[in-house]
Amino acid sequence: MPANEARVEQNEFSKAWRRSFGRSPPLGHVLRHDYFQNWTRFHALPDSKRYAECDEEFGIILERANTLAAECFEQQPPVWIATGCLSEFALEDNDLPTRMNMSKVMVWIDKDEAPADQQEWSFFASRAEWTRSSLDGLFREIAEDRERAVLFSEGAQTVFAPYDGGFDIISLQPGKVTQLENTYSTWMSSRSDKL
Repeated sequence: MPANEARVEQNEFSKAWRRSFGRSPPLGHVLRHDYFQNWTRFHALPDSKRYAECDEEFGIILERANTLAAECFEQQPPVWIATGCLSEFALEDNDLPTRMNMSKVMVWIDKDEAPADQQEWSFFASRAEWTRSSLDGLFREIAEDRERAVLFSEGAQTVFAPYDGGFDIISLQPGKVTQLENTYSTWMSSRSDKL
């Protein structure tokens, strides 16, 4: 993984994030719900296959990840990389926030959950100069369901949220979602809900 810039101040990320996405957390599934009109999804492999079984399939996943990330961020480096975990768990040395020198940037509780089910999430972030293939290690870990993270550019007003099986994109740029869907329609689900 690339060397990241110096650890960021907590409010630097939080201010940038809130200017674009308000009180929503940097979690792909929550953003999909909160910004449904600004959301789209692309599958990582043909025929909606979820997991790669060989190097050739990992190559497809990384090619699609980098192509879509370039569409989102190529003119707007650096990008924020953010990840979250339940606050009750202590970070280990091999956890993403430690490995990527991330700072704790916000705390979130899902108020839509019943009070007895509400849990506190801690979010960590750092900035990186994104270039094609610079995050292939992270993209592969996410594709294997070993990590979770989102990439965010305030300048592009866009979140790129890879997951094990595909990529969610939330963009506040007018027309961006439609442009991506038109360009990469063969990477999309045939379902009307795009899932």
